[in-house]
Amino acid sequence: MIKSLYCNVLIVLLIGLIGYISASSPTTISVSPGLVENSNDQVTISWSGIVKPTINDIVAIYSPSTASVTHPWGYIKLSQSLSWKSGSGSVSLPLLNVRSDYIFRIWSPVVNSSSPQLKIFPNVTLTLLATSIPVTFKNPNAPDKSYLAFTNSTSEMRLMWISGSNDSPICYYSSDPNSFSNSVTGITVTYAISDMCASPANDTNYFRDPGYIHDVVMTGLLPNTTYYYYFGSENDGMSAIQSFLSQPDNSDPSNSEAFIIGFGDLGTTFPYTALVETQYPASETIAAISQTISAPYGSSPFVRAMGKQSNSIDRLDPSQTPFWSVHHIGDISYARGKAFIWDYFMDSMQPIVSKVPYMVSIGNHEYDFIGQPFAPSWSNYGSDSGGECGVPYSKRFHMTGAEDSTRNLWFSYENGPIHFTVMSAEHDFLPGSPQFEWLNNDLASVDREKTPWVIFSGHRPLYTSALPEDSIGSITALREAIEPLFQKYDVDMALWGHVHIYERTCGFIGNFTCADNDNDGTVHVIIGMAGNTYSVPWEGSDISSGNGHEDEPEWSIFRSISYGHVRFYANTTSLYFEFVGNHRSIVHDSFWLNK
Repeated sequence: MIKSLYCNVLIVLLIGLIGYISASSPTTISVSPGLVENSNDQVTISWSGIVKPTINDIVAIYSPSTASVTHPWGYIKLSQSLSWKSGSGSVSLPLLNVRSDYIFRIWSPVVNSSSPQLKIFPNVTLTLLATSIPVTFKNPNAPDKSYLAFTNSTSEMRLMWISGSNDSPICYYSSDPNSFSNSVTGITVTYAISDMCASPANDTNYFRDPGYIHDVVMTGLLPNTTYYYYFGSENDGMSAIQSFLSQPDNSDPSNSEAFIIGFGDLGTTFPYTALVETQYPASETIAAISQTISAPYGSSPFVRAMGKQSNSIDRLDPSQTPFWSVHHIGDISYARGKAFIWDYFMDSMQPIVSKVPYMVSIGNHEYDFIGQPFAPSWSNYGSDSGGECGVPYSKRFHMTGAEDSTRNLWFSYENGPIHFTVMSAEHDFLPGSPQFEWLNNDLASVDREKTPWVIFSGHRPLYTSALPEDSIGSITALREAIEPLFQKYDVDMALWGHVHIYERTCGFIGNFTCADNDNDGTVHVIIGMAGNTYSVPWEGSDISSGNGHEDEPEWSIFRSISYGHVRFYANTTSLYFEFVGNHRSIVHDSFWLNK
């Protein structure tokens, strides 16, 4: 009996010892490779030793490695690994070069009050189990995230990019990819946490070093020519070779034409679950735009839809692509003070905007802040920029126009037969203001022989049949101030964002009155359907909590909540316009305007 009792005690002790050993076995985490060659190369995160795996176990992503343990950028659930239930496994993700190192941490809802805790799921407290060693890039300062933009000369192209140092920037370019005979240097700018005006942008948990933004202008470009280019600096290294098509020769009005991509309110996505606002349709929109700009004349469904209207169809090689440009009407990255989002956004756009000019305008999520100078009682300006107050926008982009405090706010540019006039709805636009006077003078100066089409754009619309909520004051004030300019200067079309829909109106001649023919008024098109998933119901007589009868006014010709982009073409006599949905690239709406 004593022997039996001894055996039972021994078994209990052994079980307890095994349990103690299991409970105290450390969780391990490793990342391979630890030295990453290029931006967006895959890294594999492996772990083992999780005693009680749960569906809420995560690996959290941080950069830099010194970032607060409770402020990761996002996470990947360990359950994405087929072997997660065994307490070990691996997941992979592309790692973006953000000019600093990364670190990864395993979190699990284990009761251990001595370890740091993280709360990202409802009613779940995560405990830190393991931390990786830092993961770095072979060249964290590498030049990247490039984009092109128009200047005021058709023989030029602006190029901007980001790197990790303020080393003197240089770009080499040529029409011969084997001999780069041209080079140009430029300027470099950056910004600091002290430039931000409110939280979270000026909080050290959210501000990240933006790197250095380099700006050069390629000159002496021949028309309608493919140019190859690469860029960087002596210390940062050089980029891969990229290419773009220069502007066509539009000196002869009979051959002048333009191909435009348009959208607003895009945002970005991430290769993990980010703990920030994520606009999931954005990646589909970018893929659809890439498809549009990559299609050559001979196989482009857009060109086919125009029939023989394009001036280039019979003159150019059918294997060549049209000269496209992009017009983005505000609410760009939706960083809203979470600075790392800018890197992901610019990286997501690079496949497009390294090939075609990218023209942007300011929206509420780039600028608005409590205490901004223009905030009348009828407006709904708030803190939508998250404390950025327009600073990252003003530094990261360089549009045509003034180089003073109004840079990138209101400006104009020309593309073939189109004159674009761009306003800021976040700054004083009332009659008598500097912006209003500039808009009036710009529209008055348009040469309609050279650019017969005038297209006006801004972020907040003058008309929408979506429920306006607290923006009704801004919409009314905009319409009363700006619309008289449309009648005075015969503006053909106005493009807007802010409301996350597509909606086309009749040709207005003022104050909700349609012209007998759309060619005789200003057609308004809201194109805020590129990415943002927040939506409002259509206006109606009995809307309550999003329900009711959504009446469509007679002036609203077509409206949709589908995500996508618009593309349009103009020569001196005709303008063809399409709204293309992300799913199957179906054309949901199209129309012609004629001179």
